[in-house]
Amino acid sequence: MATVSEVLHDVYSRRRIITIAVAALATLAVPLLLPSVPQGQRGIVLAAGVVIGLVTVMSMPSTRLNSAIVGEHESAGTMRQGVALVLYLSPLILLNIVFPLVSPTISQQEFAGVSLTHIILASSITTPWLAQAACMPAYRGIAEMMAEKDMDRIARRFCQGWLPMFVQSMPLVVLFAVPLWLATGWNLQAVGLYGVLCLLHLLFVQSLVIANVGQNRGHWAAAWAAYALALAVAPTWVWLPPLAAAATQLWFIRGNLRHLAAMQRLAHQDVAKDLVRGLLLGAVLWADKFVLFLSTDGGFHVIVVFMAMLPAVLAYNFYFVNLAPAVDKSIQGLHAAIQGESMNELVSTSGRLARVIDRSVLRTGALGMVLTLACSLVLGSIFPEQLMLAVVVALSSWCFLMLTMLSYELDYIGERFAPQSLGAVHIAVLALSFAALPVLSAYGVVLLADLVLVTIAWVLYKRHWSQPEYTLFWRHAVAW
Repeated sequence: MATVSEVLHDVYSRRRIITIAVAALATLAVPLLLPSVPQGQRGIVLAAGVVIGLVTVMSMPSTRLNSAIVGEHESAGTMRQGVALVLYLSPLILLNIVFPLVSPTISQQEFAGVSLTHIILASSITTPWLAQAACMPAYRGIAEMMAEKDMDRIARRFCQGWLPMFVQSMPLVVLFAVPLWLATGWNLQAVGLYGVLCLLHLLFVQSLVIANVGQNRGHWAAAWAAYALALAVAPTWVWLPPLAAAATQLWFIRGNLRHLAAMQRLAHQDVAKDLVRGLLLGAVLWADKFVLFLSTDGGFHVIVVFMAMLPAVLAYNFYFVNLAPAVDKSIQGLHAAIQGESMNELVSTSGRLARVIDRSVLRTGALGMVLTLACSLVLGSIFPEQLMLAVVVALSSWCFLMLTMLSYELDYIGERFAPQSLGAVHIAVLALSFAALPVLSAYGVVLLADLVLVTIAWVLYKRHWSQPEYTLFWRHAVAW
């Protein structure tokens, strides 16, 4: 309980915990109270959800709120942070505009007797999880250069190892294609098209590594704009969007493409470790959609499920755009303090870093839970027959968000086994639940299980981040 009392002692963190608790209780009340609202007044509930959601989203880039995390004024203003967030959210924004427009055209097509819509849906569900694993080896190859941010040198090293890394990552596609084939019974032609789409998206997500490392939101948005444009112009040319998007990134690093010929391969063992690590870490946020597709053969309420996960995705992206830079800056400050400050000053700096991490995680969690409430109100008003599904998926997605955040913090500090074990347990619970239970009941079991996993992750997180100067640096120095 010491970890809880330490956090509650901080006013900023305490307010976020209260926000999470109140919003969670309000969300749980939605399926109990909304059915009693007269049909003619559902519009009021819908409007309330929209207003809560808009106000919350507009508060995300607030300089005042985000600066309070580190206790000092942030140099990047609200407008700049807002623009960065919008650019980073470009895939959500653009694809949610384009997909409804092209869906009627796609739905009329089949490939080898399988609906083209189902094949595209399967690859779209796979890509985020695939990306978490496929990009992990890339960061190993450029890790020693990350601190200097010499983007030309980083791009050169990335290109030198990209082609071998792409080949080494290809078994991931088989790892997803085999269970899809076994669960759906699709013929080999349809599974083959799914595999090709996964390979093309693997190429695309790896091409985004340089834009991510350089925090170049414009390059990131350009890729997704090309993706959306290709989808809008030729919706049935399913191979075109990922290739068009990857082409934009190749253009941005065109001066280093000659280094592709170097073919510098990472050790197979290291790549395998990174792929497994990425699969287990990424599974927490993304695996449920893949397992859901397998268990229903794509026959689930796509709009409700994807809209219900949107709060978690928004909060997740918000953290990496608006809060992660402050966290990185604080960690760099601790590194400098270890080299030049007295022990008393070092303890103070270490305490500030732990507080920054706590505040970042809890602000993300609070935003995610308030958005979960807003989403439940909106979906419950529009799809009253799917109200329970919307609420359970939204709350489960919030748990996935928090478990992912805490797992990343553990992984960042060098604790590899715990977060990967949590991810493995999450996958096991998902697989067993969806194999044995209806969708709604399965999500309920996963929600309860992940609440336990989040609690375990929080205890581990506080244990390792309570003395970051030891966990980040001294422990490794002693090992040397």
